[in-house]
Amino acid sequence: SLQTLCALIRGVHQKNKSTSGFDIINMLMGFDKAELCMKNLMESLDSLLCAEGSESLKSLCLKLLLCLVTVTDNISQNTILEYVMINSIFEAILQILSHPPSRREHGYDAVVLLALLVNYRKYESVNPYIVKLSIVDDEATLNGMGLVIAQALSEYNRQYKDKEEEHQSGFFSALTNMVGSMFIADAHEKISVQTNEAILLALYEAVHLNRNFITVLAQQSCLAKEKAICGELHHTFRLIPVFLCYRRCIQVVHKLLCYQKKCRVRLHYTWRELWSALINLLKFLMSNETVLLAKHNIFTLALMIVNLFNMFITYGDTFLPTPSSYDELYYEIIRMHQSFDNLYSMVLRLSTNAGQWKEAASKVTHALVNIRAIINHFNPKIESYAAVNHISQLSEEQVLEVVRANYDTLTLKLQDGLDQHERYSEQHKEAAFFKELVRSISTNVRRNLAFHTLSQEVLLKEFSTIS
Repeated sequence: SLQTLCALIRGVHQKNKSTSGFDIINMLMGFDKAELCMKNLMESLDSLLCAEGSESLKSLCLKLLLCLVTVTDNISQNTILEYVMINSIFEAILQILSHPPSRREHGYDAVVLLALLVNYRKYESVNPYIVKLSIVDDEATLNGMGLVIAQALSEYNRQYKDKEEEHQSGFFSALTNMVGSMFIADAHEKISVQTNEAILLALYEAVHLNRNFITVLAQQSCLAKEKAICGELHHTFRLIPVFLCYRRCIQVVHKLLCYQKKCRVRLHYTWRELWSALINLLKFLMSNETVLLAKHNIFTLALMIVNLFNMFITYGDTFLPTPSSYDELYYEIIRMHQSFDNLYSMVLRLSTNAGQWKEAASKVTHALVNIRAIINHFNPKIESYAAVNHISQLSEEQVLEVVRANYDTLTLKLQDGLDQHERYSEQHKEAAFFKELVRSISTNVRRNLAFHTLSQEVLLKEFSTIS
């Protein structure tokens, strides 16, 4: 009956795409009976999801709910969801997430369902799922949600890594992949989209709406999974221009650093990977200067990157995990000094010309003052150390020895405002992005929703024992 309901709901919507939501409800159950019918349906689904019993039945309940939610691309135009708002299944979703056996079986579907329900008319009316999610403080439930999200991100990352290794496994494999990709690329794309967009939205909503969820993330060391998240962001951000993606990523990192500095949080994280990524991004901007400047103000992004380094230089001792981490920061700046020198030459050239980029480039020039001070202070001392000891190329430890011995004579300028950031406002600045993202998720969940994964034989055998 659950499968039949799903087929009926889908069929009516597909055949009547131009029909209003109220007329669809009238076709399905009669508008005068709709409230009672939906109340009975939601109560039945809630009871089945909360009861101890058939896992296959719970799976079908969740799939029916996902079917209900995603019959329209724009879920906010799905009038039938008004009844899902009135007859909440929020507690049933939380119970699945807090109970390990149910979470293992149904956690992914439950998290995706919650992420979609939270986005129903979120800017136009009071959404009870938003209100309830914002006040959840049960540790088992929040942990369960975090575990589902972390597992999905890790699985996506594993698939991405496997695919990368396939592409690097030799000529025959490369030829096979080239031919095969013509036939399997779409299928892989669907899997990737379904995984990353929905789970990243769930992660965002949990962090954005529930202040207790941040603690859960810290306890689970989810930041250690940043490679998985970055891999997913690479795919998800196809919805927005690449240059804007970079800006958003840098803004996120900046806000995280501001939070760490304010709360004195010392994350045991390999910060060198971040510094290397930031420098590579600067090199990308410089090597594509002409092309990028035709469309973008690259100096805004360059300034943001430089100021991240300034944040580490000025306040790193308050949030980097160990004193040696601060030494490593200086080592990376010195090691990659050529990139900073090239950036300085580029912005100096443009700031001294009377062109449109004069002011923007000048800001980067001024922001580089401490990075250049570090390079100009330590490089001569490193060269002197190498000459005195007759060493052609110093090891990392030898460079660090020089750095530690010469901190006292280094003079840096105090830069104000590094730990200040613009307050985030989703509704005013990001609403269009999230509407498009939710539309994409709804489309892909509907496309990939599979009832046939549960064989009829298994269902009949299992349901025959249900009283």
